[in-house]
Amino acid sequence: MSKKVELEYELKTRSGSAVWALISTPIGLKKWLADDVTINEDVATFVWGDPLREHDIHTAKIVEMVKNDHVRFHWEASEDEAYWEIKMFHSEIAGNYHLYITDFAEDDDVEGLEQMWNQNIERLHVITGM
Repeated sequence: MSKKVELEYELKTRSGSAVWALISTPIGLKKWLADDVTINEDVATFVWGDPLREHDIHTAKIVEMVKNDHVRFHWEASEDEAYWEIKMFHSEIAGNYHLYITDFAEDDDVEGLEQMWNQNIERLHVITGM
């Protein structure tokens, strides 16, 4: 049985449009989440590694996309109903945006999943300065 994992990360930006572009467009997702991303209608294709050598390709259906709020994906290879979601939220106190990540993992994979998201967000911080 998969366990729901919820993570929160603060970004150093007050620009909602910049955050939305990072979580909803191929160009934005390619900056921090995968080596290559394409979106064709409601299917996103993620590539990790060198496409000419060793690489992984996974496709996800875009289950829900609410502009300036969140994107929810479901891995097409997954047999269960688990999803992963990236949600943006503006903090009135600090004025910055936050990302809320919801994902699912088996009990023995939770730590690895959290490390993966931490690395992705670190990459986002380094590449964008956010």
